[in-house]
Amino acid sequence: MKSKITILGLGPGSKDYLTISAIDKMKSADILYLRTEKHPVVDYLRDIGIKTESFDSVYDEKDSFDEVYSSIVNKLLEYAKGESIVYAVPGNPFVAENTVNILHDLAPERDVELEVIPGVSFVDAIINLTKYDPVNGLKIVDAFQLDKQLDDTSSAVIITQVYDRYIASNIKLKLMELYEDEYEIAVIKGAGIPGIERIEYIPLYELDRIAWLDHLCSIFIPISSNNKVKTK
Repeated sequence: MKSKITILGLGPGSKDYLTISAIDKMKSADILYLRTEKHPVVDYLRDIGIKTESFDSVYDEKDSFDEVYSSIVNKLLEYAKGESIVYAVPGNPFVAENTVNILHDLAPERDVELEVIPGVSFVDAIINLTKYDPVNGLKIVDAFQLDKQLDDTSSAVIITQVYDRYIASNIKLKLMELYEDEYEIAVIKGAGIPGIERIEYIPLYELDRIAWLDHLCSIFIPISSNNKVKTK
């Protein structure tokens, strides 16, 4: 059998965002490999009889996210030798998903075929929640890559992976180099997940005072004539 990895997106959180193609592929898999089981649809998948195995333990074993992603990819490529496996990630595989980017680089070298089944991105859910049209300019930034990715204020910004108050504090310090302390931002939790979805608009300086930050949180920084950026 040819080595193959099918990558699919689980959507932003609600089972209503799962595509029929994704559900059919997951049901046909012997084991569904999850980058993380910390996703609201995982309980639903198990309820309908899908066997899962996650890579959450890798996060505890490695010292950096780069090492985590590389380890997950290497494990997937090993599992796929002479096999066809299914790997699921939150949201859309092509949006803010480093393991997928690495797989696309390494799979041809290992003679592993890749198939990608799209999913609804958390970005779509945030756009729907904030009513912001991305045609006006939108930048998506990883909280751990702010120094490399965030260098201007000309467009709206979504910051992902705002896991806790410690990370929020680091984000705040970086943003205060670009925006005034009173600049209004939106903290979003569980975009697209009924019963969990929450959005709160606050001044930037209050960012690390939010007590309910977790792995489902993002930050949205709008473009607004009422807000002020810092001039260099």
